[in-house]
Amino acid sequence: MRIDYSRFYRGTTEIPSYGKGANKKDTLVKYEFNTRDEHGNKIMDKMTKEETLQAMKDIRAQYGDSVIVEFSGDGMAALAEHKKGGNFGSALPEQENRDEKDALFQQEIKHYDKSLNHLPAYSGLSGADKAVASAVEHLGKREQEFVYGIIRENFFVANSSSMTEEERQANISLGMKKAEYAAGSFISGEHRKSFLEAMESMAKLAGAGKADGHGNVDYAMGQGGYLGHGSSLQKTTDTIHMMKTMDKEAYEKYQSMDRNQDGGLAALKFVANWYQDAVNQVPSMVDEYEKRMKEYEDEQVKKQKLDKTFDGLNTANKSVFLESLRAFQQKNPNFLSAAISQELASAFWE
Repeated sequence: MRIDYSRFYRGTTEIPSYGKGANKKDTLVKYEFNTRDEHGNKIMDKMTKEETLQAMKDIRAQYGDSVIVEFSGDGMAALAEHKKGGNFGSALPEQENRDEKDALFQQEIKHYDKSLNHLPAYSGLSGADKAVASAVEHLGKREQEFVYGIIRENFFVANSSSMTEEERQANISLGMKKAEYAAGSFISGEHRKSFLEAMESMAKLAGAGKADGHGNVDYAMGQGGYLGHGSSLQKTTDTIHMMKTMDKEAYEKYQSMDRNQDGGLAALKFVANWYQDAVNQVPSMVDEYEKRMKEYEDEQVKKQKLDKTFDGLNTANKSVFLESLRAFQQKNPNFLSAAISQELASAFWE
């Protein structure tokens, strides 16, 4: 069974040029496995040699041949020790060759920052998604990264195993204060009200989400399925989420499919065939799915109460915001420490 490594993901960088033909690489994907944060707070246990090798194998398997995956952090110390023995075994074929190639282009990419974090992040609430997209469409990349970062890192966290449920709700509260800062600092007046209302709707949807025993959070609504961008954003039906909602047996089969052999092509064909058969057999399926989503929004999302942990943060300007966040951390050193430390270290505030 694959482990969710999303909490170790640290971004994607486009590589200007590396390799040719079938061996050409155009993207660097970064993962960091640290046992402690910058303040010395423990984040995770040190990985064993076996866990380290399995993590590398699993993560590399998620990407095609056009990317190189970079691993860092003291959690990967077992890898260095294992390499000294000169034998990776069958778990990582061609690993040494890849590492040598990785080292060759490090100097070439270190001055480039072409991350894709400014790309939109969606909630599945079409009105809210469009309001946010409209508010940021003419802003710079830095501001867009900040706003979409709230949606990715504060609201819709894929896996919350590193947080208690109380901390997860507080993280959403922190996201709303960041949204308040954005509204007062760089969102234009004509969009300010709709932007804050949209972010609040997203925060309520996130708050209503349910985490399983492994920390995987189900937000009950599909978060993809859009065409266009900004004010021209148009929602389409999220086929995979519709399958998950309307045909659990088919969804379980889709989830169990091996995507390593053909890069996921068979899984894509499965989804396409399922959709065609489903709408032919039950023409009203799409309408019924959309109706269920609307009912969930009305009955669960709109009635959700937001956490108030960070209501006291001052968002008047950058300095007072950071000062009040640091003051909160000093008073609560063991509460949501990793998320707050990451926020205070964000390049956005430099």
